[in-house]
Amino acid sequence: MSISRRSIDMLMDLIENRIACMQVVDREDHRQLAILTQARREIMTMSSTTPTAKRETAPRDDGAPDSIRPLA
Repeated sequence: MSISRRSIDMLMDLIENRIACMQVVDREDHRQLAILTQARREIMTMSSTTPTAKRETAPRDDGAPDSIRPLA
């Protein structure tokens, strides 16, 4: 089963938003952060093996956070 590029991008945004909002205060939080970081790595690996994979690397100057920028 394959996953669409759009779904990969959405998952990456969700994971990155969750990581950005986390405040690690105990072991459970640290465990969740490690799991999210590993999930992000795995999805990035999936993304790089997808023929149409092409994430933006250059920052845009429209002022919008990455999570709400329109896809190019």
